Amino acid sequence: MSGGNLHVFRLWVAVTAASTLVCGIMMLAAPALAGPLVTYQNPALSRTLSMAESQHEIIMILLRKKEYAQAAEEADKIFQMDWPANEEPRLLKELLGLSNQFVEHSQHSLGFQLLDRNARAFKTIKSLVAIWKEKGYVLKKMGQDDKALECFRKAQQLEKSPPE
Repeated sequence: MSGGNLHVFRLWVAVTAASTLVCGIMMLAAPALAGPLVTYQNPALSRTLSMAESQHEIIMILLRKKEYAQAAEEADKIFQMDWPANEEPRLLKELLGLSNQFVEHSQHSLGFQLLDRNARAFKTIKSLVAIWKEKGYVLKKMGQDDKALECFRKAQQLEKSPPE
């Protein structure tokens, strides 16, 4: 590979790695990271977002250090924060994203437990359906097909509920 091509390749690798990291962070804290262009009229929400952003980073570091049980414990703290109801979609993305991180680290059981423990933070049918489906996917990956079927059936049952 010539010098110029090698430089382009290294730049591509660096950008790809950085964008992967930023995507994980942005799932939770995009508005908080947007700087002066995004301002919140609610200082309590701004504070919660900032705290959640820091908490997310703690979890990512613990996962990288392979301290999975501690990461799961720290993840619960995000869902125990005082979130306004209209932030539920953001919170759902974070829950699903964190569960997926555990699965990617071959910690399926911790990912499932995270979903199971924190489902109570969600009120909308749409969110609960997504959580039940995700629980089903994780159980399916764990080879627990009967339990996975139960989760998917629960999701279907919720989807048949009258709209909110």
